[in-house]
Parts: sequence; C-alpha cells; structure tokens
Amino acid sequence: MRFLCLLLLVSVFAASGSAITIPRSTLSLTADEQACALGKPLDVYAPSSRQVFFGFTAQSVQKGDSLLIEWVDPQGAVIQSTPYSGLPMAAQLCFLTQLPIAGFDAASRPGNWKVRATASGKLLQEKQFQITIDPNAGKFQVVTVERTPRTNATELILNGSGFEPTSVIHIAQYTASGGWKYLYRLEPAAYKPNQIAAIHAGPIATGDYMVIVRNSDGRMTQPTRLLVASDTGYKLPLAAGEPWVIAQGPYGGFSHFGRTSQAWDIAPMNAKCVVAMRSGIVHTFDGGWGQTQHIRSFGNYITITHDNGEYSHYGHLSTGTFQVTNGQRVEQGQALAVVGNSGYTFGAGGGHHIHVQVTREFSITAPSIPFRFDDLPDPGRSINRSVVSKNSSLKCNCGAGAGRGSVAMASPGKSNKLSGTVQVEQWWSQVVQVQPKTGVLDVALTWKVEGRNLDLHLISPTGKHYGPFYITDGYSNDGAGNEKIHVVRPEPGYWRVSVRGMQGPPGEIAFEVESSAGLVKVASLASDRLR
Repeated sequence: MRFLCLLLLVSVFAASGSAITIPRSTLSLTADEQACALGKPLDVYAPSSRQVFFGFTAQSVQKGDSLLIEWVDPQGAVIQSTPYSGLPMAAQLCFLTQLPIAGFDAASRPGNWKVRATASGKLLQEKQFQITIDPNAGKFQVVTVERTPRTNATELILNGSGFEPTSVIHIAQYTASGGWKYLYRLEPAAYKPNQIAAIHAGPIATGDYMVIVRNSDGRMTQPTRLLVASDTGYKLPLAAGEPWVIAQGPYGGFSHFGRTSQAWDIAPMNAKCVVAMRSGIVHTFDGGWGQTQHIRSFGNYITITHDNGEYSHYGHLSTGTFQVTNGQRVEQGQALAVVGNSGYTFGAGGGHHIHVQVTREFSITAPSIPFRFDDLPDPGRSINRSVVSKNSSLKCNCGAGAGRGSVAMASPGKSNKLSGTVQVEQWWSQVVQVQPKTGVLDVALTWKVEGRNLDLHLISPTGKHYGPFYITDGYSNDGAGNEKIHVVRPEPGYWRVSVRGMQGPPGEIAFEVESSAGLVKVASLASDRLR
C-alpha cells in the first residue's frame, strides 16, 4: 500500500509560492506507522538490525510537489531511492520510510551511511548513521540456506564457513518491537566446515525467517533470510498481455514494512482492469471512497477466500467499478474492478495503483505472508520495472459489468447509531473515529433473533481484531440478539466496525449498531447483494 505514511496536520495551505522545507528528521530502529512516529533516536545499527527508519516532517507542501529520499552507502553509491511525487497541498506532512538491513545488501556494507531528502535537486535534510562491522565476516557465516520439503519433514542445508560439529541452528523471526522470537532449534544431521545439514520434523509454515548458527564458544553468525513462500498458484492481478509497472515490492521503502512487508504495488501504464490472482469466493468492500487524507485505509477493496485457507486482498480500487458481487465464486484471471487511488495513497499518476497482499486471516489488516507470482519468476526488488501478466481468462473485461456491486455515498457526518441490513455470509462495515485519550470504546449490535444470527467485529487502526474467535476480552453475546464489545483505552484513530450475517433464512437481516464514539457516516463498505 503505497500511501507514504502521511499524517495530514493541516489540510489546506493558503500561502502561495512557498518552497517545501524539512525542519527536522529522525533515525530509529522502530516506528509506529499508524501514528507516523519513531522510537528512540539511533545512529548506530548492527548488521542484525531489521531496518533503519527515517522519519521527517515536510512543511509548506504545494500540490504536485515531489520529494526524493536516497540511502547512500559508505562508498557513495545510492543503494535505495524512494521518490514521492504528486503530493497534496498541506501546511505540514509527516513521512516515514525505511532501509532493510538484516538479510539484505546493506548488512554487508559496514561503515558510515547517510540518508538525504531532496526536492528539485535541492538538499532539504541529511542524516548520517553507521552500520557496524561483523567481527566474524568471512570466517563464520551463513551464505545460503537451501530448504527441501520431505515426507513429514523439512531438510535444511546451510552453506558458509566456520561451522563446527556442535554448531546449533536457530530459526527465528523479528517481533514488532524489533527483538527476536526463536521458533526452532536444530542439531546438525551432517557436518562439514563449510556446510551443515539439519532435519526439522514437519513442514515450516509460510513466513519470512532468519537463520542463525551458534557455535560452542558463543559466537553467532549474522542472520540469513529464509523465505518460505505460499504454494504456487497465484498470478499477477493484471489481464494477460497488458504492461504494468511495479511501483513497490516487499520491504519497499514507501510503506511495505510491518504488516504489509510482503505486499506488492503495481501501477497501470495504459490498462485499467484488476483481475483475480487465484480462484475463490469474493468479499466486496466498495464504500464509495475517493482519495482520502484523513483516513488511513486501503480505500475500496476486494478480498478473495481461497481453497488453501489463504486470503488475497486488492486495495485502492475505483468506486462503482466492481465487476463481482459478494459471495460470488470467481476464476483466476476474472475481472474484479478498475484500478484507482481510493483511500490513503499519493504518488506518481495521482496515486493510481493496485495494492495486493496475501494473509492467513480474513482481515486486510492481518499480517501479510510471502507469496510468488507464477508469471513473475524473477520478481527482484527494484521499482519502476515493467511486467506483463500471463493471467488469462475469458472473463477479464472490466467493461462488461462496470458498476455492479457499487454503492452510493451517504450524507457525510457522524452518528452514534446506524441501521443496516445483511444477508447470510454478507458483511456490512462502517468507520468509528476515536479521539486521543478516550477512556472507553463501546460498540453494541442488536437485531431481532427469530432464527437469525449475526457477528460483531471491531478492528483497530493497527489491525487488532476484537470479536468472536479473535480478541474476546470485552466481548459479550447474550444469545438474544445483543452483542457488545468493550475496549478500555482504545487506540486513537479510525476503527472499522463490521457486522457479518451468520445464520438465517433467505433475505435481509435488519440490525442496529450503536457506538460511544461517532460513526463516520459513509456508504456501507460491503452492501452488495448475494447473487
């Protein structure tokens, strides 16, 4: 989701002719993307650090302004650049970008680095930092990791140097706080000074891991990435034969870190139609959104439930262009909607692009998992790369049924109580705005039972999911048509309130949702009818 991590502090800047400035900036190991805030300032990073964040505030931003962020290694080479173009007019905007370190090229380039922000060739801000030297480099290291699934097991072969018969292999993941979560400890099954093998009992789940070897003297290698992607079967979300451009890949500097680290942004050249990456059941979320500066969201989006238990998500779609309806089964390559720039997105071409990611949970805010495009065998990490899909289908035309599944915008405003209707397996959603320092958030759902059943869900700005089978603290259901969620000290920002039809006869199930915070009255985010 290429949305820049912008925090709009003042929406309109009346002065004209003022040049953009960056009065301050910070480097840190951690960041709160939702708040566009960094952790403790830091200017020295180990090769095992997950990433370095660069955050800054730009002032006097004029419509159409552009910024360029460049990460420069100790030899003066630009290793990564992040261009921000087509910015909105604002008195002040907050930006957050990152350079991945552990397991990436930066870890092997110790020394004095710098990151700089420029506009029209003018240097606006520059920060220096250091990546320290690995004392074991070239002597004790893991160069490559080979993973081979076996019957009821997984074989790992590590190539490198400095291994011992008593070396221990650790497989770990980074936590949100920047620390380590150690998952597996493996003893070598075969040993050479430059190669060790180990057997893990069972498969290794889809995910982005780090492999670390520890010797008997306590020395440890720097982390080496082990990417376990989802099984093949996904294709690019583009109609076959039409060229698009990769705007941002996994671990992209714009916004692909944290929960969206494994996402892809793909921008159109001349095409417009977004298609299904894999067959499955569609869930539509067309809320009538245009481009927003005040709500950090994916805009209008579609989620597809796949037969392998995974979910694919398609964000920033144009409202009123959905070609599919809620609950419909689609084939791979079938048209979904027209690409757009709805939600919180700015950039080249006005921000028009498709954001796609795969998760293990239904919510689009769930952590993304690695996956591969069958028709993109060598994805790389570079942006501005042209790609052409092989995702063909006889149902790939977005002009055939444009507008189906769309909804009209309701009158703007806020209310503490709204009415709605859903059918079984249909979703209804609205937004609740929670102000800073709010003590309690209460959301209540009521409906007439008569053989009908609904579920209430509440998703925080950072993706915490409250409701049945998720976070159940504060959740209650009396079995008589009343569900409630009570959250103490809720995060400030925009929360998503969703109602799902679970059980009942054919037809509409009427309900009411009441909130202690004002419901932002927009069109239902999922009001499509089952067909």
